[in-house]
Amino acid sequence: MKTRKQLRIDGIPYEWETNLTDEGIREFYTKFQDEIAEPAKQVDGSKKIIVIPLRFDFLPFLDGICLWSASGEKHSVLYRSHKDLELWNARLDEIDELRQEQAEEEAIEMKLVLTEDNFHKEQTEAALKSGNYDAAAACVAARAKLRMQFTHLRQMGFKWNWLPSLIFARFPSSRYGIEFLKKFSPTAFGFTFFAHWFPDRCGLPDDAKCEETRAIYEEGIRLFPDCGGLAKAACLVFRRMNRYDLAIPICLGAITKGLADGTKSGFVGRLRRLEIERDYYNSKTRASV
Repeated sequence: MKTRKQLRIDGIPYEWETNLTDEGIREFYTKFQDEIAEPAKQVDGSKKIIVIPLRFDFLPFLDGICLWSASGEKHSVLYRSHKDLELWNARLDEIDELRQEQAEEEAIEMKLVLTEDNFHKEQTEAALKSGNYDAAAACVAARAKLRMQFTHLRQMGFKWNWLPSLIFARFPSSRYGIEFLKKFSPTAFGFTFFAHWFPDRCGLPDDAKCEETRAIYEEGIRLFPDCGGLAKAACLVFRRMNRYDLAIPICLGAITKGLADGTKSGFVGRLRRLEIERDYYNSKTRASV
């Protein structure tokens, strides 16, 4: 709707904003001048405040209606014919109908996608139980592709409840999870999260568990060499495994790169603590032999 603003018309008081012609305003003023006249100003004697209320009304005019409003000397008159209003209401009805159709289509789409996702989830579990890890990895990848294909469902509030790293942590080889992360979630956090859970869930003997976890951190550090958080996480995990021979080189590498780990003493202090714990652990191990 195009309107003219700050309009002054000879012989007509007030300043107008309207989509009517000058003759239309003249006719409107002639018809409603008494209704739109400014009332006497109300004075609050106790607070000495002059009250000038904002006034508005719907006024029948020509073959339609006007939305009139006024504040002081400024008046606004927006005219719509009955035909315009009918077309506008019809348009609103069309929009409501379209939104309803879209909502129904989205609900059907969500149901179909969720059904497919659940199918791949069940196939993943079946493949893990049978030891077919290639098939299990393919099913997890299929679930990831669904999420990439239907990203708009997340924007509509559709939740994809899954943590692929926890699934790959149940594999006997970290290779599957590493390849998945590189393709679908290439972030330092992704490698940190996967390496954190792998030792507890893989079910491997200690030595094999350690080597597979080491492979995760090595690839993560190769891809994100400037991430101090990843190096810190690796030091903590290998320290928990009493594998100081793996934790200390990572710590030294972080010091060489000038990385920070978010602590006051940094990697230098961490290295000192690791060396002290290593010497104590080795002495205790020799004493028990």
